[in-house]
Amino acid sequence: MTTPDIVGIGVCTVDHIVTVPRMPHRNENMRALDYARQPGGLASCALVAAARLGAKTKIIARIGDDDNGDYIRADLQREGVDVSQLLVEAGSESHVSVILVDEPTGERSIITRPPTGSAIGPTEISREDIIGARLLFVDTINDVTLQAAGWARAAGMTVVLDPALPYAAIKPLLDLVDVPIVPEAWARAWMPEEPPAAVAAKLFDEGASIAIVTLGERGSVVCWAGGILEIPAFEVEVADTTGAGDAYHGAFMYALLQNWDLPRMARFASAVGSMNCRAIGGRSALPTRSEVEAFLAANPA
Repeated sequence: MTTPDIVGIGVCTVDHIVTVPRMPHRNENMRALDYARQPGGLASCALVAAARLGAKTKIIARIGDDDNGDYIRADLQREGVDVSQLLVEAGSESHVSVILVDEPTGERSIITRPPTGSAIGPTEISREDIIGARLLFVDTINDVTLQAAGWARAAGMTVVLDPALPYAAIKPLLDLVDVPIVPEAWARAWMPEEPPAAVAAKLFDEGASIAIVTLGERGSVVCWAGGILEIPAFEVEVADTTGAGDAYHGAFMYALLQNWDLPRMARFASAVGSMNCRAIGGRSALPTRSEVEAFLAANPA
C-alpha cells in the first residue's frame, strides 16, 4: 500500500445537518429549510480536505458495525483516504451529530451522540503505522495520540494539532506538537485577557515551530520565526460555517507538504477555509488545488 503523506488519528462522525430560518426557541415546532447527511469529524474532514487537494492521507479511527459506520467508510474510500486502519467494533454504534445551521448567518449549533464502542488502545497501533508519513494530525490527548506523537517526533515528522480539549488537559500532547492550529474560542479560554496574536506568540515560545489562531470570518493570526502575520479571511457567500476550521487544517497540512513560504501557506489555507463555507455541510464545498488557485487568482492580496 502507498505510504501516506499524512496520518490522522481522531473520531469519525455522521452529521445530520438541518438548516433553519433561525435558531428555535424552547418547545417550538419549526420547519427546516434544508437537510443533508454527511460524514464529519475533525480528523476525518481535515484528511478529506488534504486529499482533495492532492495529498495521500490515512486515518486511524474506530467505527461501529452499523449503517453509519458503513457510510463513513464508503465516503472516506470515495475521497481517496486510506481506511486500512479504520477499525470496526462489533455491536457498537458510530458517532452521530445533529447540526443546526442558522440560514441568515451560516452559524451553527451542534448536538452530539458519542460512539458506544471503545476507544482505540495503544496496543492496536504500531510505530510502523505512523512513521514513513511526513505529517501526523491529532485532535485530542489519550494514550494513542501521545504514543503516536512521540514516535512521529522521534522520526522527524511534523505533528499538527487541532485541540478538542482545553490547554491544561492537552498540554502533555502540546509539548510534542510542531504546528498547533487553534480556534479563537480555545485561545480565549486559555488566555482570556490576551489578543489572539499574544496567544500565538505564547504557543510559539513554548516550542511550536508555527502557531496559528483561527478567527473565523476575521481570518487568522500566525506566529513563526519570521514574526506575527495576520491573514484575512476571503469574502464568500456563506451557507454554512461547519467544517471551515477542518478545511483550514487540511489545507495548511497540504501547504506544509509543498514547502511553500509561510505567507503563501497561510493564505492558501485561509482560501480553502473560506471556500468551504459556500455550501451546507463540512465537506460539500471542499475544493481541489486547481479550484483554489483559480480562487486566489481572482482574489489577489
